[in-house]
Amino acid sequence: LVSLKAPTCVLLSPQKEFIAFGYEAEDLYSELALDENHYDHYFFKRFKMVLHESRKLSRTILIKDDKGKEAPALDLFAQVIRYLKNHLLSALDTKGTTVNNKDIHWVLTVPAIWTDSAKQFMREAANKAGILTEQLTICLEPEAASLYCQHLPTTKLMGNPGTQSFLSNSSGTKYMIIDLGGGTADITIHQKQCDGTLKELHRPTGGPWGGTKVDEAFHQMIIKIVGASCFQKFKDDFKADDLDIHRELETKKRTIKPESNSKITIKLPVSLVTTFEEETGEKMKEVIQQMQYANKMTWQTDKLRMEADLFKELFKEPVNMLVEHLQELMKRDNLTDISTLLMVGGFSESPMMLDAVMKSFPDKKVIVPEDAGLAVLKGAVLFGHKPQSITIRKARYTYGINISPPFVRGDHSPARKVTIDGVDRVKDVFKKYIQCDQDIRVGEAVSGRHVTIKSNQSEMLLKIFASEDPSPKYVTDNSCEYLGKVVVKLPEAKERLKVDVKMIFGETELMVEAKESTTGKVYSSYFDFL
Repeated sequence: LVSLKAPTCVLLSPQKEFIAFGYEAEDLYSELALDENHYDHYFFKRFKMVLHESRKLSRTILIKDDKGKEAPALDLFAQVIRYLKNHLLSALDTKGTTVNNKDIHWVLTVPAIWTDSAKQFMREAANKAGILTEQLTICLEPEAASLYCQHLPTTKLMGNPGTQSFLSNSSGTKYMIIDLGGGTADITIHQKQCDGTLKELHRPTGGPWGGTKVDEAFHQMIIKIVGASCFQKFKDDFKADDLDIHRELETKKRTIKPESNSKITIKLPVSLVTTFEEETGEKMKEVIQQMQYANKMTWQTDKLRMEADLFKELFKEPVNMLVEHLQELMKRDNLTDISTLLMVGGFSESPMMLDAVMKSFPDKKVIVPEDAGLAVLKGAVLFGHKPQSITIRKARYTYGINISPPFVRGDHSPARKVTIDGVDRVKDVFKKYIQCDQDIRVGEAVSGRHVTIKSNQSEMLLKIFASEDPSPKYVTDNSCEYLGKVVVKLPEAKERLKVDVKMIFGETELMVEAKESTTGKVYSSYFDFL
């Protein structure tokens, strides 16, 4: 196996029914492709990135497979979660361990930089897969890894000198968790508290700088040689061979070292050379000799030989993006004294990434736990047992609700003035509940009271917004993003009614509770990010 973690890929039947996940999905799809029986099947890979990249996420969003065919993303995620759930139950049963489903609490991990919409999307996919809301916890991946490393013996930690002292660090110690996965780099900063819990010092940051950036750079290099149309034709006609390239590259990514100076041999399918020569009428060897790669690369039948420095160039973008981002973070006033960088995730096992971070921050302890790719998985189990291990988080956004207060000349824009029930009001005002980067204790509730603006109002619609601006004035400001709503049903009444709202922050998800004061009825389940 290339990795203990299965690749994020799934194979569906022509009827969009689940067939296989991970390595099994890759192998079955390769077999189908060899017999040319794959055209009607659906093969999705690296589909988690859809939730990170989608600016407007909804329950109806579609996701494209490798042939451009579409399927509902919510169904796809639900099918995978259902498979993983059943896989565990089956494994327990095989070992003679009978566990009642209602006795299991499930922990679903997500990147910390995902939006609230993406987190709710995953929760709903889990619900659709048969996991009840009350039996589910959403866990942020770097937080899980951080917890895991608190419990590791020093012999399981690798890195530069000073690694051994990580576990003995006293309260007040600040450290950064760098979770490098296939798609994203996810960065969180923690401080140890005197009671052993952790405090978040900065809201999660990161970007699409995972291991797939190396794959993309390699593909671009091949495209420069064979051309985009030729490479696409190869990918369309030889699916099994395309998967072989991916696996070969995955192995090389994990083994290339900064000090490597001998040539790198990458096994490439003959079908790629054949496709190129049939499409262009040129010889691959002759074309390479006329290019910028002439002295750095040779391509003989099924073997691409390249200078080590050329292969290392493929890491340039993710390395530069990550290092620049970390340098900017450490310039912040409260982060200049970070002592330790903790690298987890599959891509952190790359010697190239570890070396780049160590050389860029020589005054920091850089730690990579053994089985770094499994740190999140193991830490999620710890988080499920002790979610209170992280007591304080930073608010990622400024959160608030859309209100229409009385119009005040000089304070409000006349263009926003409306008259409702004989009262001049201003529409779309952002009522702030919490400010971005504010410390929030787990489970802390911020309360506010709202009054209906019309008599005989049958419901109150509370629209929740988020902004990266510390103090937005109107919900229509460019920085504001609509997150969702809570609908509060109101009893019949001639007078104006009061609704008490609580925003509960600090968990891995934002919760909103609205209580109608006359009846005492509480509304929260209708809160909707999608």
